[in-house]
Amino acid sequence: MDEVRVGGSSVFVLPVVRGLPRDGRAVLAAMDRVRPGVVGLSISPEELDALRAYDGKPLAPDNVEEEVYVAGLGAWEEPVKPAPCFTDAVAAAPKRGVRLEALDLDEDAYTDAYTRCVSTLELLQQGRLENRLGKKRFHARTPEEFVLEWDAEVNRTPGFAALQRERERFMADRLRALAGEAPRVLAVVEVERAKGVLAAVRG
Repeated sequence: MDEVRVGGSSVFVLPVVRGLPRDGRAVLAAMDRVRPGVVGLSISPEELDALRAYDGKPLAPDNVEEEVYVAGLGAWEEPVKPAPCFTDAVAAAPKRGVRLEALDLDEDAYTDAYTRCVSTLELLQQGRLENRLGKKRFHARTPEEFVLEWDAEVNRTPGFAALQRERERFMADRLRALAGEAPRVLAVVEVERAKGVLAAVRG
């Protein structure tokens, strides 16, 4: 977990692997250690609303990318959807009197960014990319290495890479704004985006 000073506040960025139960426990431990006034999650406002209404039933992967992700992480621990790193935070925050905030783009803003960043050619190549992803041999020795390999494959084209950079910049801006509202902010950010978010916060 990295700490960044923003004005008079401390922003703690906790990288997490989506899906692993161990990272739900890591979030709870970080909340107890940091004692933040605000916890920011690297999900959209709509996703946060859905998690607050979540009934506890596990969900299946939505697409080929998620299927490969789940299969790969299964080498270390059986993944769970929705991700415990987020569901555990949502469940724990009210008990700790902690405010929760979504850090990522909302659905409309994401759609606009997607349209600007991803070309028609890249969209047409998606089927080929998914086929290659399904056949890829990963060489990771840890869950963190796996998700970074997976992310590099999924976002290998310029447009998708640009889309992820835009998400990182947006989340960094949100964290700077939250730092103006609380002396200690905990950001729960998936490993794939954590480095970029940290760099953008440091600016």
